[in-house]
Amino acid sequence: MKPSPYSPGSQPGYLAGRGSELEAIRTRLARVTMLNRSGGPLLAFYGSRGLGKTSLLREAQRQAQAAGFLTAWVTGRDDVSLAPELARWLGEEIRREKAFGDRAKGLLHNLDRVQVELGVPGARVGFEVASSRESAAIEEALEDAGRFARNHDKHGLALFVDEFQEARLGDRRSLLIALQHFDGAPAGCPVAIIAAGLPSMHAAVPEAATFGERTDFIEVGLLTDVAVAEALRLPAKRLDVEWSDDAIGAAIEQAAGYPHRVQLIGDMTWQAARPSQGDLIAAGHVQQAADLVDQRMAGLYRSRLAKLTPEQRRFVDAMAALGDDDVARAEIASRLAVSTEAVSRPRQELVDRGVIEPAGHGRLRFTVPGFARYVRDLNVPE
Repeated sequence: MKPSPYSPGSQPGYLAGRGSELEAIRTRLARVTMLNRSGGPLLAFYGSRGLGKTSLLREAQRQAQAAGFLTAWVTGRDDVSLAPELARWLGEEIRREKAFGDRAKGLLHNLDRVQVELGVPGARVGFEVASSRESAAIEEALEDAGRFARNHDKHGLALFVDEFQEARLGDRRSLLIALQHFDGAPAGCPVAIIAAGLPSMHAAVPEAATFGERTDFIEVGLLTDVAVAEALRLPAKRLDVEWSDDAIGAAIEQAAGYPHRVQLIGDMTWQAARPSQGDLIAAGHVQQAADLVDQRMAGLYRSRLAKLTPEQRRFVDAMAALGDDDVARAEIASRLAVSTEAVSRPRQELVDRGVIEPAGHGRLRFTVPGFARYVRDLNVPE
């Protein structure tokens, strides 16, 4: 049996059907190359957890590197400054570029200084000074790295920011202000910032800077049936293994467009079929794998439920009892015997956690297919 092409670490289920998102990133980078500046406002991808946003950014980073960009990666956190992490990443990437050689010594020295000054809270500067220095350090690091890259055989700098909504307010503001400055710099500063996060990014970006409303937001949603078929067929075809049409149909029905479940279906079905070169995966193999897929998804559901407060759990129980499709907030409130205003707080908290999402005016849905049924099964008296 050939090793599963769907095992953890592979990305077929996450990247299939994401061609338009990757094309948007390539277009932004092409503008940076052509204009020798930022090429536009923040490019932000948003969606619920488990839809492959991080994998999308990782693939875009690989493509940016292949296209001739210096790249850096940071993850938003509300408990630490972004500046030392950005400086560390940039330093590692610049040292990895052997062609830069001794020409990068000055830039590396500046980046190392940022890590020393800001990497340990209170080590070198007081809080107020640190806050101001962190903001300046972010913009200076981006500008210096972007200009250096452009002057030494690179197109510029592409910064990828995961979990953007989790970054501290000051860090979010610094990134947005830097982009605005770069876009209007007469000498040009070739830097692109591409971010990903939960739907709460829509509030987190303008909260940091009002001009953040000009951000290019792109939603990352569930996969289409065609994308699910591609996610399963293409990795197998590279190993000279085919999926029957019936197997693909069964997989599409089970997956409900959820990328993580697509990958589980591929991996568990592969284990059930144990195919060799030239073999065909049949619908029976998909059915054999179904229980294992459900068990793995149940682990994800349990993890989400375990993090809820009692108030949030009551909201989820009431919502799940109303069915698998989107439901009206008023119906949830009625089931809980409270006013619609009384459910506003748990509703927003659950949206921020990525457990539920708006589905039209006054309506909500769970972000993971199958979650409502799982909650209902838990609540059935034994």
